[in-house]
Amino acid sequence: MKAKSLLAMLTAMALSANFVSCSDDDEPGGGGSGSGDATKRLVKIFVQSPEGDANNEVVFQYDNEGRVSEMAVNCDHHSGDSWTDTYAYSYNGNEVTVNVSIYEGSSDYDFEENFSTITYTLNSKSYVETGSEIESNGGENQYIFHYTDDYLTGVTEVEEYDGRTHTHETEKNQIVSDGQILPYDWDAVEYTDIPNKANFFFHYSNEVDIFDTYEFFELYWANLAGKAPKYLPKKVTDRLECDWNFDYKLDDDGYVKQISITDGEGGFNTTITCTYEEL
Repeated sequence: MKAKSLLAMLTAMALSANFVSCSDDDEPGGGGSGSGDATKRLVKIFVQSPEGDANNEVVFQYDNEGRVSEMAVNCDHHSGDSWTDTYAYSYNGNEVTVNVSIYEGSSDYDFEENFSTITYTLNSKSYVETGSEIESNGGENQYIFHYTDDYLTGVTEVEEYDGRTHTHETEKNQIVSDGQILPYDWDAVEYTDIPNKANFFFHYSNEVDIFDTYEFFELYWANLAGKAPKYLPKKVTDRLECDWNFDYKLDDDGYVKQISITDGEGGFNTTITCTYEEL
């Protein structure tokens, strides 16, 4: 069997050191249900990882304007440890501030040292344009977001530490056709013809991660980082040339209620269950 990858290091903006994870969008909303004609929005995603490794739950809350106000990731690690990572969003004109706190309730990690505040400016379509992050250790990061046809295709990150400035590029997504993108951590993707009504973003690179395998996931899932692919993925080949197959169960309105993700050899299986509320 091909070796499977687990990310050993994650950024402060994602689920740091958490080795298991815990349609058109012209009018951004929140929690994946951002299109102007959406009839439902996500309130919960439950991820059941393979072989009982861990079960994690993501809960979305919304403000009076339908924007994501909080995303709480409840992590239940196979070690027996559990914690909550919280992303709180506050909006003010063309700015949104995200307060990130991770490992709250953990017995293995220090919650007091794991928080950051990121303030983003938004463009005319309410997608993040620039960002400024202050970390708990006093570090500062700046971000510039690049779009093509309203799809996020790159991010420039400028870090300040040890009295020096470091610049690098990340999130190099590609547009493979109208309404279909190739996320930066995939080598290839085959899409279904199932409309992506809930505006899911998948950057799936191993048997358990759908959230913490990529930076800025808290922006994607709040519909702040460009449009989602119009259709749902069918088959993915990741950077390690591992294949992942996606199978879906839809509700009567065509929204995904369950996703099963298996590796190309049938050895691993992740089940994702989605809960919605009516708009």
